[in-house]
Amino acid sequence: MDLFDPGQLDPAGNPTQIHDFNPGTIDSGPAEGLFWTMHIPTHDVHVDLEEATATMRVNNADVEDYHNIKNALLDGPSDPASVSFMIRWQGVKARVEVHDFELGFAGRFIEDSATVQWSARVPSTGFSFRSDPATTSTTTFAEIGSERNGVFFHGAA
Repeated sequence: MDLFDPGQLDPAGNPTQIHDFNPGTIDSGPAEGLFWTMHIPTHDVHVDLEEATATMRVNNADVEDYHNIKNALLDGPSDPASVSFMIRWQGVKARVEVHDFELGFAGRFIEDSATVQWSARVPSTGFSFRSDPATTSTTTFAEIGSERNGVFFHGAA
């Protein structure tokens, strides 16, 4: 999750990024090197593909504020932070089925709408942020679904 200051522009005229909240990079194990990924307990995610709805709620997840994308990609200096968010998917714009036997991939997807509300805190600097309510969200693209690939694709019809 990133925050930009519309009052500070970069040389291209774009708002300057002032916060980059992410969980960092996994340092060991089979997922070593994976970044911007965190475990979300199953009880915090609810999906009902028959009803075309899903909800993901995370409260006070430990992350780092890397301040900008370049620093985050370099795993540079950061400040301990926490984020909370709720994302809701609902509505059906389109249903799509994909089967690619050559690549070993199959999925059923629902293009829909999503709303997001989130907040962040950086205790060491006293910074906090709260987004506008989820009801003010606008959707450019949102999708939920299920897929099978790799070893889970075997035998798919």
